[in-house]
Amino acid sequence: MPAALTRPWRDPAFRILALALAIAALSLASVVLLRAELEQRFDVRTAEVLGGDLVLAGSYPADDAQRALLAALRQTEIADFPTVLVHDDDMLLVSARAAGDDYPLYGQLGVADDRFAATHGIDHGPVPGELWVADQVLDRLGVALGDTVTVGRQPLTVTQIIRQEPDQGAGFYSMNPRILFHRDDLTATGILGPGTRVDYRLLLAGDTTEVARAAQALPDTLREDQRLDTVADAATRSMGPMRQLTLWVSLGVLLVSLLCGAAIYLATTQRVRRRARMAALLRSFGARRRQVLTRLLGEEAWAVVPAVLTGTLLGIALMLGLRRALGWDGPLAAGVADWLTLLLGPMVLWLAFALPRLSALVRTPAMQVLNDRLAPRQLAGVIELAAALGAPVLLAALLTGSLAELAQLLTLLVVLGALLPALLWPLLKLLDIASARLPLAARLAVRRLSRRPGLTLPLLASLTVALAVLGMAGQTGNQLLSDWRQKLPDDAPNHFVFNLFDDDLPAFADWLREHEARPQPAYPVVRGRLSEINGVPVREAVTKEDDQTERTLNRDLILTEADALPPSNRIAAGRWQADATGEVSVEQELAERLGLGLDDVVQFTTSQGIVSARITSIREVDWESFEPNFYFMFAGDGLAGQDITWLTSFWLAEGDGARLARLLRAMPHITLLDVNALLDQAQDIIRQASRATGLMALLLMAAAMLVLGAALLGAQAQRGRDNALLRTLGGSRELIRRVTALECLVLGGGAALGATLIMLAALYPLGQRLFDGALPWSLWLLLPALLGLIVAMTGMALGRGALRQPPLALLRQDAG
Repeated sequence: MPAALTRPWRDPAFRILALALAIAALSLASVVLLRAELEQRFDVRTAEVLGGDLVLAGSYPADDAQRALLAALRQTEIADFPTVLVHDDDMLLVSARAAGDDYPLYGQLGVADDRFAATHGIDHGPVPGELWVADQVLDRLGVALGDTVTVGRQPLTVTQIIRQEPDQGAGFYSMNPRILFHRDDLTATGILGPGTRVDYRLLLAGDTTEVARAAQALPDTLREDQRLDTVADAATRSMGPMRQLTLWVSLGVLLVSLLCGAAIYLATTQRVRRRARMAALLRSFGARRRQVLTRLLGEEAWAVVPAVLTGTLLGIALMLGLRRALGWDGPLAAGVADWLTLLLGPMVLWLAFALPRLSALVRTPAMQVLNDRLAPRQLAGVIELAAALGAPVLLAALLTGSLAELAQLLTLLVVLGALLPALLWPLLKLLDIASARLPLAARLAVRRLSRRPGLTLPLLASLTVALAVLGMAGQTGNQLLSDWRQKLPDDAPNHFVFNLFDDDLPAFADWLREHEARPQPAYPVVRGRLSEINGVPVREAVTKEDDQTERTLNRDLILTEADALPPSNRIAAGRWQADATGEVSVEQELAERLGLGLDDVVQFTTSQGIVSARITSIREVDWESFEPNFYFMFAGDGLAGQDITWLTSFWLAEGDGARLARLLRAMPHITLLDVNALLDQAQDIIRQASRATGLMALLLMAAAMLVLGAALLGAQAQRGRDNALLRTLGGSRELIRRVTALECLVLGGGAALGATLIMLAALYPLGQRLFDGALPWSLWLLLPALLGLIVAMTGMALGRGALRQPPLALLRQDAG
């Protein structure tokens, strides 16, 4: 057994093959584990935003039968409602939350021990008798920690400042200053009377099996006022950098597998040529095909196991190091399927390429092998080439669960990777025909390539795919990082201001200048309820029934007017109105839910009467941008005569919180929202995404370089034999150098051309899946040309090494 393990390692081709498997194992292990970690963390983050794995929401508490179904889950109940705080003679409208003992189930509450103290995390809420309040409550009521404030009829002691709740999902426009107290104090406040608007939410968490069982059982028990929210429904994963990163990692698995498979294919081709004589001798001495195949495959299989194990262990170690660098605690998130994937995936790749190639040894007649008449069968070669391009792509897509999302790009890679060399082949044959008029060196170079399709086609295909993958990796990775940074620049607004009146604007502008804040545009805001569509009452016009549509129809919408399209908006249909009164633009998803289209007339009921407008455009809105966004935007003076308040945002450098306190004392009616905690979370996501993207780029670079090395190794052996024959027949060293240089330039140029065409064809599917339809044009499209030149220069350097060897030694090496 030790001899069987070590014998193949004497062959340089096998060492390339083993290195390809090691990199494949390292890449698959690290990427599959990374994807599992990202999936788990995105699910946890979604559960934090939602409040739990499941949330049962309604206008009344859950009934006893529902609670019995949920007994196996951790749970806590919260009640959200508006109320008025009273302190001495001052009153303040606030958004209140009464929470149970285990709140929050996920994440931490951001609190502070003093008005201007730093925020720190805590994993529990207030105990009975305590009241936690937002900073603005202290400023507006003039209270301090330790003071008593009355909520309804119940006096409570202010003990903490609450700055962030993990499930603080209410929209900006409904956010009054917030307070938090224990649910046991709720009855004593006397607030819960007839007609009180309360949103009850039962937050639930538990293991996957119990959560799935509850999610299946609860829908049949829901009352008309209830809805069930799940992590899947929240769909946080499909938003912004999270969605892009998971798709990018899936694409990385696909591309790394493709490249490693190509390297295995090329290295196995060299192994087949060197093992052909042994297979022929075994068959000549009476060995049956099965015996020969078992001997060859068995020896290879045992020899590649150490390489696979080494790569897998290195991948696990890399993931553990990455977890430590990112501060990720807890056990590895990978499940049984993930571990089977990373353990068996490299061997599946090897079998996909080694078996068809090695089985060719027993299909070829022994005498043909012994007489050095190995002529590759074109049909078998095409099938093996298709397997080399298709098998790793399908394997990677199936293993990552992204077959549906990546199907378009997947098909493109397989089809173009297989067809482009075939399309380039007729050009090479035409060049061969025309080479009769070319100088001797060019004629010899072209004929070397055109008369060996079994060598040239796989080599050209592998080089083309490797250059295309490197180009796409650089292009998409760079574009993703650029998009993420543009969405969240260093001076992104970290404060939002609502309820500004016209008379406040000059004083507010002075305050911004005094504190060197960076303001964003201010938008006029009017509250209005959609009442008619094309003259038909909205309840009759909208036939689609779902929770989101119902909530849209049962609440006031925020209307605004603007002359220019906001940066985070894009016109999907129609035209942006300039200053024509009576025109409105509607957000795309809302238009789809309500069945709105261009030229429809919508009517709103406001505090000042009726506002009507014709829809002239439908907008795509980037809701992840830290900018104010609106469902309806009117043209010009479309909201003239309405009760207008102003909404704006600004960036303010870190510093003394007294600056904001002075603003609130000067304008006690405004609502100030500090989103620094949300910005910190978003920046943390982008930092992690950037590191994960860098890791993927390194793995792709290593795999692509391996393919290039295997391709050049295979070409070097044949080129050395050709050069030896030329020198034996009297060819000068200068002629051989020119032939080798031109041969390498044709190969590198053809691969660069094919890779560039693949990248151009991939722009559309990449744009659709990763960049919201935008085509990722960039200078990275020139990378294949540069890499093609490097490939040609590397081939020339290897060719010079062959020139230093005696021709007889090269020919004897071929005979051996």
